[in-house]
Amino acid sequence: MQNTSQPKAAWTLADFLDTYRYWALFLASLLVGLGGEGLNTVLPLISRGTGSSHQTIAIFYLGSNAGWIIGAFLAFVVVSRQGRPALIVPLVVCALVAGSVTAAPSLWASPVFLFLFGLSFGTVRAVFPLAIAIFLVGGRPGKVDFGCALTLMSATILTAAFAPIGTSWLYQGDQGGLPVILGFLVCLVIAVILLLPARRLAFDDMPRQRHRPLAPQKRSPLMVVAILTTPLALIFLLSLVYGFQGGDMEASGYFEITLIFALLVLVVAIAAFIYLAYWCYRIHGELAGSAPSQRLLTPLTAMLIAILVPLGLPILLMTLGDLLNDRGRESGQGRLISIAWLALWSFLFPPVAIALVQNAANRSYDWVSPEAV
Repeated sequence: MQNTSQPKAAWTLADFLDTYRYWALFLASLLVGLGGEGLNTVLPLISRGTGSSHQTIAIFYLGSNAGWIIGAFLAFVVVSRQGRPALIVPLVVCALVAGSVTAAPSLWASPVFLFLFGLSFGTVRAVFPLAIAIFLVGGRPGKVDFGCALTLMSATILTAAFAPIGTSWLYQGDQGGLPVILGFLVCLVIAVILLLPARRLAFDDMPRQRHRPLAPQKRSPLMVVAILTTPLALIFLLSLVYGFQGGDMEASGYFEITLIFALLVLVVAIAAFIYLAYWCYRIHGELAGSAPSQRLLTPLTAMLIAILVPLGLPILLMTLGDLLNDRGRESGQGRLISIAWLALWSFLFPPVAIALVQNAANRSYDWVSPEAV
């Protein structure tokens, strides 16, 4: 019998970013990271406050390491069949174990409790990154799309590094650790609430088709980089003036002038930020208008990711550069932009990377056929 089944379409980065399930995983992973990093910071202090020894708290970390084995088992055996329960059940179990200490604070000194707490805690922290990678691979993305999608997920780890700041404030309010545990529970509960509406978390189905074209418009790359760089130049100039006056503006009679200049810098910075959002919106729609592509985000989604998601803007710029190079090769024009230089500037100084993308887009508009619009 002839096999008439159609091969599944490969997911692109834009396909991933256009789904609720991706952002549910992103935010749930972020919350797990925030709660976990915060708890790790003050847990030894809480344990010492209850009279526990260093050997006792070490039992928690022993259980946490053992939890990684359970998390790996769930990821590689259960996730492919029951993806959502494989993430939600460990969250619920960890929340129940952590919540028990709110009713019985004496459990902080119990080695059995600390081991079980560490076991559930380690399971949650292990299953998320492994399961997310498996979900993404199921969509059969290309190397660049998979790497960018996973990099954005990894940004949650960087953001979670700020959790100890807030946790230390909670601990100062009550050194018994109750606010810290409550904060940890809130993170877990919200993560469960985010995952529940997603009927499926794997990306082994067909991506949604989308196309939001805008009329292509050429812009001067120099003008783009000038608009986005002006606030930084003004801030540098303001710092020089402040340093030249030795920090005593009021005594030197320049306080009012400096204040006006600072307000000007603020206005220009806000205007540049708005222009950045506008550029991200327009460039995705214009490239879709010059030639449809499943690799392009809708303009609104692209704008929100660029200004709200950590590492979102560099990832989007890298994706646009790769897309423009593919269009150049397909039209016989060759490579339009150096990916190495684009990657460097995307992370070191994004305005230059934006100008490189704009220049490549301008060139691509010259040879796109009218039928493609």
